Amino acid sequence: MERPLLLPLLAFIGGLVVAGLADISLSARFLLPLLAVSLVAAFGARSLPFHAALFILIFLLGNLSLQPYLHPELSPSHVANVDSSQSIVMEGVVVSRPEMTDKGCRLLVQSERLVEADSDMPLTGKLLLFIDGGVGDILTGDLVRCRVRTRIPRKYGLPGEFDYPRYLAYRDIFATGFVASGDDIILMGRGVAYPLQRRIDAVARDLGRFMDTVVSPPENGILKALLLGERGGVAEGLEDAYARSGVNHILSISGFHVGIIALFLFHLLFMATRCSEFLMLHLNLRRTLLLFTLPVLVFYLFLSGAAPATARSVLTITVYVIALALQRETDPINSLLLAALVILGLHPPAIFDLSFQLSFLAIWGILVFAPLFTHPFAGKIGGVAEKGLLFLGVSVAATLVTLIPVAYYFHRVSLTGLVSNFIIVPLMGYGAVVIGFSALPFVYLAPSLAKFLLIGAAFLVRLSDWVIINLARIPVGTFIHPDRIDLFLFYSALGVFTFVSLRRLRYGGAALLAGALVVHLFCLPDTGAGKLRISFLSVGQGDATLIRFPGGKTMLVDGGGNARGGGSDVGERLVAPALWKMGISAIDYLVLTHPHPDHCQGLVFVAKNFRVREFWEGSEGGGYPEYSVLKEILAARHVTTRTVNAASQPFVIDGVRIEPLAPLQQSAEGGDDPSNVNNGSLVLRLVAGSTSVLFTGDIGAVTEAELLRRDATVQCTVLKVAHHGSRFSSSRPFLAAAAPRYAVISAGYGNSFHLPAPETVANLVRNGITVFRTDLDGTIEMSCEPHGRVVGIAATAGHFD
Repeated sequence: MERPLLLPLLAFIGGLVVAGLADISLSARFLLPLLAVSLVAAFGARSLPFHAALFILIFLLGNLSLQPYLHPELSPSHVANVDSSQSIVMEGVVVSRPEMTDKGCRLLVQSERLVEADSDMPLTGKLLLFIDGGVGDILTGDLVRCRVRTRIPRKYGLPGEFDYPRYLAYRDIFATGFVASGDDIILMGRGVAYPLQRRIDAVARDLGRFMDTVVSPPENGILKALLLGERGGVAEGLEDAYARSGVNHILSISGFHVGIIALFLFHLLFMATRCSEFLMLHLNLRRTLLLFTLPVLVFYLFLSGAAPATARSVLTITVYVIALALQRETDPINSLLLAALVILGLHPPAIFDLSFQLSFLAIWGILVFAPLFTHPFAGKIGGVAEKGLLFLGVSVAATLVTLIPVAYYFHRVSLTGLVSNFIIVPLMGYGAVVIGFSALPFVYLAPSLAKFLLIGAAFLVRLSDWVIINLARIPVGTFIHPDRIDLFLFYSALGVFTFVSLRRLRYGGAALLAGALVVHLFCLPDTGAGKLRISFLSVGQGDATLIRFPGGKTMLVDGGGNARGGGSDVGERLVAPALWKMGISAIDYLVLTHPHPDHCQGLVFVAKNFRVREFWEGSEGGGYPEYSVLKEILAARHVTTRTVNAASQPFVIDGVRIEPLAPLQQSAEGGDDPSNVNNGSLVLRLVAGSTSVLFTGDIGAVTEAELLRRDATVQCTVLKVAHHGSRFSSSRPFLAAAAPRYAVISAGYGNSFHLPAPETVANLVRNGITVFRTDLDGTIEMSCEPHGRVVGIAATAGHFD
């Protein structure tokens, strides 16, 4: 067979996909019968029964290999089974290098025992600790003790949401914890485990500190990312610029970096040994020297933190080099298939790792399509121009072949990658990486030379940053929104084009599948067109609602955020991906009910990355930092700002009437007192025929009473419950006047405010109101016809299964 590994690889991947995506678990009792059938079929006269039995056997092995990650049998002493309602004191061994972030530090600890007042109890399982601040000199293999409150990872329940719990499960992590400060991590013993890795981590720490003394920010952060795998020092804005320019991959130590270093080492060794006539006569110098690069690459793997992407890259190069050394066939596609099979055999969940998918797709595209782009010019140009054309062909091939997966996972497409790769790869890859890597051994041998080399690498990084910052200003496309069907069609087209040998069938089949992909992406009608659709987004302890009007206009009411300010960017992490997944690239009306962070924070990212036509607010927001940044962005982008209050006339959008009910004009100056700001929330009543939805922001009983005193029309079909279900809102007189059929409460799961209040929920239920909660149900979707008939209101299915 021309591709002997294709069948087993497809079978193994098929079993993994069925287990991971369809959640179908097969039984291990079929394993021995299938093995027996395969052995018998191997001695048969026909190959088809053997191949069929082998395919099913490997398919079953793939399915079984993923089940321990999806349905683990955790012992009673596992840290995931600890009562999370109260903090515990635990001891454990650090099993990987502390990972610095812009918010603090992540520390992965293998639990060993639970420390109690009277006695200690055994504790098992990995615990991922989030620490506010650094952890000093704690490294891999150290025994640590800390007080921590554990937490079971849980999805929010959003369209397009990254499945973080499963991502952790694939790394054998089923519980996380938070530690207030690095000072709360007590070092109980140095290097009690993994002594070799601890020594290597200490070397990496010293190298990083040396870089900090030689190179200033932000270049030092990028150099440490390129050379040591430490991305925590990369400035947030700069990392976003690299992502928008389509070259974020350059900041991770992946196959590209490892390949460049391997090539650099090979040429260095070749130049040092080619002068020896003895070596040239007695050895196949090229193959031998390739083998000598492997120990250095393995050491560099551990020096850079042994990240999965780096490990896969080193393994792929190792497979290829060993095949060369054994004088086996080194067909690039077969080598790629072998590497994929070895990696998935060692770590089956890697198939769902985005870096694995994109790395192999990029290499696949380069091997298959780059020759098609460059072949017509081969031998006709020559010199630097031909090499430049080859590089451009490689960049085009890698970009095009990853376009659909990137759009699926990141919901954005940056074609500027064609330009930025052409500039950044030579500057950063062949320049900064090679020069910086050359400096590392001289940190100990000749520090002055190391400084000189690092300054040169930093200069190239500075040039790269300047290019990226300017390229990042080019708008990022959001014109395609692929789903799993599109991914299947894309992979099928690529597979047919690569592996079908008959030319006519290869081109015809690939064209047919590509046409089906285009039709599915762009030509299918929107099933929700002509309806009013409201999505109450589950964004944790915050508030965000997307309204899609019958004519296609959009309104986003609030954007979620951290109630106490700071924390991760909810707009970037939750709100924007949900909007992109739903095909939203522009917001016609951006509405802020009031400027508290849990309503305003997420709007900052939205305002920066979406086209916004109008901004509505009830009053000026005072001194809240997020609000000030939001207004600056809106002003810079020349967005029309409108103050809306009870005196404003109703608005009509695509036949839907928007009635402003609050705040009163005189309540515009709420000051910084939280109750005043809450009671000054913008209240809107949305009316579509016989159906109405009342948005109440965070108003309390004072504003509710004022609305009733003014005889404001608060009757509604759906009530967006005020202040996340606080007991100081949703008073009985107000609920009696509103008389909703449905109520939606936006709250974070297990939030520290203990919202919604039990008495508020009980009061709603007592009034015969159907209650939906984002903390328990995820995103709530509602749709109705323009005349008002409610088509449906329900929680998004499957998010918390």
